[in-house]
Amino acid sequence: MISIMTTGRLFPYCWVRPWVGHCLVFFFLLGLASVRGDPMDDLIKIHLEAIGGKTRVEALAALRAVGQVYAGGKVVRFTMTAARPARLRLETHSTDRTLIQGNDGQDPAWELDSASRPLRPRLMEAVVARKFVADAEFDDPLVGGAARGFVFDSAGEVVVDGRKFLRVLVTHKLSDTYTLLIDDETYFIAMRLEQRTSAGGRTLQVVTHYEDFRPVDGVLLAHKVTVSVDGNVSQQTKVLKIESNPLVSAEAFTVPKIAAP
Repeated sequence: MISIMTTGRLFPYCWVRPWVGHCLVFFFLLGLASVRGDPMDDLIKIHLEAIGGKTRVEALAALRAVGQVYAGGKVVRFTMTAARPARLRLETHSTDRTLIQGNDGQDPAWELDSASRPLRPRLMEAVVARKFVADAEFDDPLVGGAARGFVFDSAGEVVVDGRKFLRVLVTHKLSDTYTLLIDDETYFIAMRLEQRTSAGGRTLQVVTHYEDFRPVDGVLLAHKVTVSVDGNVSQQTKVLKIESNPLVSAEAFTVPKIAAP
């Protein structure tokens, strides 16, 4: 799922009120009730229908998002351009620095830092590149997940702050593992829980909250993403504007050519 993590990583039709979405999910559930299937498969189908349905999701082939990241007492502006299946360009701007990062889905991920001298693109460090490429996946894990190397296991229910969530254990390409919490009413992905290791070798508990879902060409996408580490908010991303299916050239994702001085 695309999210803004300054790795140094996270979509127009009329507003859909929550109760409308709940009714659609309710009727979809009624249809599933007559068919005995795998609970995990049913959950994935309900989730896809809840966020807009297969046709609308597939029609959203690219997007450009503009917003701000709040971290460490600073505000960083960003523009993110993404296109299927896993192409991503992220431009972040502070008062005195611009960092451009990209991945074309084939070649190694790269970055261009305006503060570097000489000014030229470079390959991302392996750890950063691995995270950046993983986050370049256009759709959330539950959309076409099996074909993309995801394996899911239902882990029952959990109550957080009085709200009930469905727990799903996720394994990606036999390496990355984390837990998704699915809202029991909307069937949106509300949280992602995972463990990461700090530079000093300490295990960190990382929770990513997805909120403020708004429709983009019929697909409901989070416009607010908050990351907490060991219970403390470390970063918050607010999406101010999203353009659906913008005209994007392939060169936008490839390593830029810098003219010699």
